[in-house]
Amino acid sequence: MWPQPHRKLPAPSTKPAWGLTAKGAKTVKLKDMGEFALIQHLTRNMRAYDSTVVLGIGDDAAAIRIAERKYVLLTCDMLVDGSHFWRERITPGQLGHKALAVSLSDIAAMGGIPRYVLISAGWPANLELEYAEGIYQGMAGLAAAHGVFVIGGDTVSTPQLILDVTVMGEMEEKPVTRSGAKIGHVFAVTGSIGASAAGLALLHKGICAGSYFPETMRQALLKSHLLPQPRVKEGGILLKTGRPSAMIDISDGLASEVHHICEGSGVGAEIYLSRLPVHEDVKRAGDLLGKDYLNWALHGGEDYELLVTLSEDDVFAVQKELRQLSVDFSIIGKVVDQKNGVKLFLDEGKAVNLAKKGYDHFSHTPD
Repeated sequence: MWPQPHRKLPAPSTKPAWGLTAKGAKTVKLKDMGEFALIQHLTRNMRAYDSTVVLGIGDDAAAIRIAERKYVLLTCDMLVDGSHFWRERITPGQLGHKALAVSLSDIAAMGGIPRYVLISAGWPANLELEYAEGIYQGMAGLAAAHGVFVIGGDTVSTPQLILDVTVMGEMEEKPVTRSGAKIGHVFAVTGSIGASAAGLALLHKGICAGSYFPETMRQALLKSHLLPQPRVKEGGILLKTGRPSAMIDISDGLASEVHHICEGSGVGAEIYLSRLPVHEDVKRAGDLLGKDYLNWALHGGEDYELLVTLSEDDVFAVQKELRQLSVDFSIIGKVVDQKNGVKLFLDEGKAVNLAKKGYDHFSHTPD
């Protein structure tokens, strides 16, 4: 039985937000606000919850308590042709896989187990049936790999292809949020970062087989971008072994996610450039394309690795468990007092402010 609400919700506020007034209001464009300011603005009257809601708007997933030591997690992600992918540069199977993977990653970031999926799709009327079938085949393969079931959704006709995937997960412990980081804990990350952004750069440049790029490297980087692997098992291991104080998946870029944790937790950060786990393929791709691979690593996004804060005493135990999955786990910095800001320490020991630059839906196209 679902716990019953016990608190009367307040009436919506009539106070204007974002500096708007009833008369002579200035026109504000969404592109001027950015993604996160827009969410804050639109939901400003919707953040008072009853006792069943453990976690609402503002984290990787929402969490609802349905019984003692029983939580339901809910998340959704939308992919739009021309904004998040180019249909001509991704196979339908890859697109289906990725559309589901990004939502599974949100459940992993809470330490949860994904269970059920709802798929809503906007289909252009002239899209080939074979393409639509391929998308669902890609989703079905990843769903089977993680033991989740597709139980419904919605279908409409739209001018461009749109995929919106909702995943429901569960857990028996209170979810790990992005707002619990403790001063003295370390920042650590699973796997490596920057490969997805490097793969996207290859797509943007149209680097094909038989080019000056080594084929093995090209395929590995494209796979990182087109077929991301959500760290569901890894999230469970971290929850049980690492006792993380905060956790988030790297979807918008490492720097952006570090800032999310710091803002949510009221702390600062020291991130060490020399400790960032960047694969040699990413570094070499940067050289070949004339790009700064560190920009991919810090700001590229879509790595879907897990960024965690935890006690340094627990790191070895996590590394030992993740090694069985052939997954690295690297300390990249430490949590400090908020007054110290969010700093990136360069190789020569110089500290600079770590820019909060990352993916924003109102300032990016898939380039």
